[in-house]
Parts: sequence; C-alpha cells; structure tokens
Amino acid sequence: MGRRRKRTGKTRRRRKRLGQYSSAQSILLVGDGNFSFSLALATAFGSGGNLVATSLDTYEALTKKYSRAESNIMDLKRLGATVLHGIDVETMKFHTDLKNRRFDRIVYNFPHAGFKGKEYEVHMINLHKKLVKGYFRNAQFLLRPFGEIHVSHKTGDPYDKWGLERIAAKFSLILVEKVGFQKADYPGYNQKKGDGPKCDKPFPLGTCFTFKFRIGDLEKWKKQNGKGLSMPGPSLNALGAPVGIPPLLGGITSTTLLTPQGHPWYEQRIIAEPLGGTTDYFSREYQGSLQREYEMLRQVMSGGTSLSYSVFLGNRFWESVQMQEHQRWMIAYSCQ
Repeated sequence: MGRRRKRTGKTRRRRKRLGQYSSAQSILLVGDGNFSFSLALATAFGSGGNLVATSLDTYEALTKKYSRAESNIMDLKRLGATVLHGIDVETMKFHTDLKNRRFDRIVYNFPHAGFKGKEYEVHMINLHKKLVKGYFRNAQFLLRPFGEIHVSHKTGDPYDKWGLERIAAKFSLILVEKVGFQKADYPGYNQKKGDGPKCDKPFPLGTCFTFKFRIGDLEKWKKQNGKGLSMPGPSLNALGAPVGIPPLLGGITSTTLLTPQGHPWYEQRIIAEPLGGTTDYFSREYQGSLQREYEMLRQVMSGGTSLSYSVFLGNRFWESVQMQEHQRWMIAYSCQ
C-alpha cells in the first residue's frame, strides 16, 4: 500500500478562474447594470468574498429597471459579495466604503454616459470621454501596486474616437494587454442598455475588447515600443514586485529641486515676511491651499456638501500614499 500524505491541518483553497479573473484577486466592479457580470464571477469562484459589486443606481431604481436585479443581488450577498449602490465612478475614491480599500482589479464593462443623442455625435463622444476620464482618475487611487484597471469596450467607428489609451495616459496608465471580450466566457452575463425605456434590453456587442491598464512610466515604454501609447503585457507582467527600493528622494542630486532660494517668488517672500520662518510660511500657505481646494470640491462634486474636512484630508493622505507607491514602482523599474 502506498503511504498516505500527511495532513498539514490547513487545506489550501484552489484558485478558480473565469475569463480574465481569478478568485485570488480582490475585484471592484463598477456600473454592473443588473449585477449579472458580478454574479457570473461569484458563481464560478464558488464565493463572492473577493468581490465588491457596485451600481450608480439606487437599489429601488435597479429593481424597477431590471427584471433580474433583485434576485441577482440576493444571490451575490448569499455568496458573500459586498454590494454597494449609488457609486459614481467619477467620485468613488471619496466614498466611505471604498476610500480606504485597494483592489487588484477594477472593472468597468462597456461604460456609457446615457442615450442623449446618436453615438457618432460629437457631444455624445465628449460625454463618454468625460465619464471614462473620471473613472481613470478615481480608479488609480483605489488600485494596489501592480494592479490593473479594466475597461471592456466596443471597437470600430465611433467607439474608437473615445481614445481610451490617450485618456488613460493622462493618469500614467499604460495599456498592458488588449484581449477579445467573449460573452460566452462569462455564463449568465447579460449586457443591458441601462438607460431609457428599453433599459432592460440587451445591446449588440459586436467586436469588443477588454483593455487592461497599469500605472507605469509612459515615456520609457514609448522609447522601447515606438511612438504608440500601448505596450505588450508579458514584459510588464514578468516584472516582479520591487525589492530594496531606495528612498524617494535618494536619486535627486540637484539642490534646486530641494531649496527654492534662487526663485524670485521666494526672495519676495523673504522681503514680505522678514520675521517669519520658511517652515511657518509654507505651512500656512499649504493649509490655506487645502482649505480652498476643499471648499471648491464641495461646490462641484455631486453630494459634496456632505463631505467633511476630515474625510477630505484622509483622501488626500491616501492619494499621497498611492503616489509614493507609483514613484517607488517607477524607481524600481528604471533600475531594472
């Protein structure tokens, strides 16, 4: 008889995959319509514990729009997924349930700004671009190091005019891979129009792809891969997590970056405040700048009047942490 394997007392859970996603990844799904895509993942994984599924609509609006929304949400919760409503992709980094979380994958399938004209009309294309821009701007702050931001999108005219890669590049997001989106890869997924009297009706997918973005050094990839904005996935995917990263300012040798005495505005400050210390001046100026930014944000952000100053400061802190992670990644990569 063969020898039995010793039991360690802990049984490793087997990773399960569906399409481009794994049960080992922490996944945020936004704008999921009737939540059928989220449910497809949770069902395949056997658990939704790694999923945060969200919608822009309230629960009440969803149940009126989509015939399967209520049952899909119930199944997701039964499988352990977190379900959130009223999540606007253009302001989600401020949301109480998201601002302190980070994800391996952030997924937005077929973003759409609503049916306010024909798809080829310039004002509609601009509305779609604004939506995607807001998504990228917010998603980058909710991403773990080496995580990915995904957008599944139709291709061809007029959809190519959205310019996903160029918008992403404004936020240091680089295309690492572009794979064909096949609905059959996600059993149970049903894409919905989501707006207008036919909101619960499907829309034709046609030729579409999932665009995968990561934070990276755009200029370096341009030099290595020509003038295009995209870069091949394997070379970046093969890059391991940075080890032994030097301090952020360790590679800066120019003292002009650290001491502003040579700048005219600095000299004017010395004359204007001969008795005040440099640190005191910048501290007051920075506090005033933060306060002005906070007041402006309250005016322009949807629901901004309920934004507390402490939450705003907390978000700015996490933005700083995320930027440091980004810079560490760039430093580590430049040393490869």
